[in-house]
Amino acid sequence: MSLWIFLIILIYSFLKTTVEYETATRLSLIIIPLYSAIMMILGIGQNFTPLTMLVTLFLILFGIAIGLFQTRNVKVKISNEKDKLGLPKVKIKRGRHYLVGWIIIFILGILVELFYGAEMDKTELSEKLIIEILRDISSIVMFTNKSSWFIWVLNVSSSWTYDTYLLLEYPKLRQYVVLRQKD
Repeated sequence: MSLWIFLIILIYSFLKTTVEYETATRLSLIIIPLYSAIMMILGIGQNFTPLTMLVTLFLILFGIAIGLFQTRNVKVKISNEKDKLGLPKVKIKRGRHYLVGWIIIFILGILVELFYGAEMDKTELSEKLIIEILRDISSIVMFTNKSSWFIWVLNVSSSWTYDTYLLLEYPKLRQYVVLRQKD
């Protein structure tokens, strides 16, 4: 019962972060995607087979499509707040398309795991959901949690697409996160 209460609290917290503006950071837009790419390469290397490569190609294409879908209705704004360098903070509101894409990625990850022979009950499914929500809302969990290679593939392909789109579409965001300079 306590697992379900914890899960409900996490889901509420996660839903809240998708409908509110959050400050853009290098960690979320650059460092985590780079880390994910490294983990993806290491994971694929340990599980290298022709089937793995075929599944990887499929997941990359699917992840790119999801990443593009997640960029729909994203809102980026310049805040009146200043960061430690005196730059106005840039904030992002991910929105419901991000949430729907996240759910699709979660379901696809479960389906791939089942394809590779895993068996799952409700408790294991709940635990996986908790871990994935925590990975999204906490960088500590992102860096300390062990994930399967296909989760890293989905994470890299969708997040790189999403982040690249945002950085190309919003020059102020790029200046704030990448260049760290004023106009």
